[in-house]
Amino acid sequence: ATSLSIREDQAFNLVILALTELLSLGGLLGNGVVLWLLSRNVYRNPFSIYLLDVACADLIFLSCHMVAVVPDLLPRQLTFPGFVQTSLATLRFFCYIVGLSLLAAISIEQCLATLFPAWYLCRRPRHLTTCVCALAWALCLLLDLLLSGACTEFFGEPSGHLCRTLWLVMAALLGALCCAMCLASLLLLLRVERGPQRPQPRGFPALVLLAVLLFLFCGLPFGIYWLSRNLHWHIPHYFYHFSFLMAAVHSSTKPAAYFCLGSTQGRRLREPLRLVLQRALGDEAELGTGREASQRGLVDMTA
Repeated sequence: ATSLSIREDQAFNLVILALTELLSLGGLLGNGVVLWLLSRNVYRNPFSIYLLDVACADLIFLSCHMVAVVPDLLPRQLTFPGFVQTSLATLRFFCYIVGLSLLAAISIEQCLATLFPAWYLCRRPRHLTTCVCALAWALCLLLDLLLSGACTEFFGEPSGHLCRTLWLVMAALLGALCCAMCLASLLLLLRVERGPQRPQPRGFPALVLLAVLLFLFCGLPFGIYWLSRNLHWHIPHYFYHFSFLMAAVHSSTKPAAYFCLGSTQGRRLREPLRLVLQRALGDEAELGTGREASQRGLVDMTA
């Protein structure tokens, strides 16, 4: 009975890992398309710069994710050296934190744009989005390098005390970003729901809310796994493969969400992808809805 249960667990894990690989492959294609489309029209709306960086982070994450899962799929046939495994883990967590930081920034800025539309249109710094994205990449890279130096042998002898301290800082950062993102999304949802003219979320606000839900249900388990692993918290044995699968779902379904929200009913698969993505971003000026929509841009605010 014990050997039978072990074989069943191994078969279940192989199915989970195979699904992870397939989802990661689909996510690579989807994020590649989003990256290509946004890179051609990146300066039409400020929020498109955020999504361009998110797609870039997801693309790198999924590339490393696919490679890292291969030894688990072929346990007796392929094993990576320790240096490669550590590099893949470091790069994946770096892209994960970058994506979370950008999602929190998108949520907060969209919330401000919806709650204070006049201030946002008139007083918002012109290069705010570019600066926030550059700062997110730089700070996450610095923190990742500090973790690599303290917890691995990349830059010398690791320090157990400093490593644990940095991971506690990372746990606090993860919690703060999640709280800020959830609070901003809740305020955004309440404002949109109580708007006099638009009782339901539309356009980019709906995209932000969906992205936040995707992270909470699919992306968060991966962060919990890494924190538990490095802080030696107890987690169930099956949580390892589950978190990997959910991370692939999180990074792979974003492009599908963009195109589903941007496509019009009855015309799906018959519209150019560029127009579908612009509609999801709220860039209605390119779709011929008039000058007023052009001034509103992708903010898609309530009245």
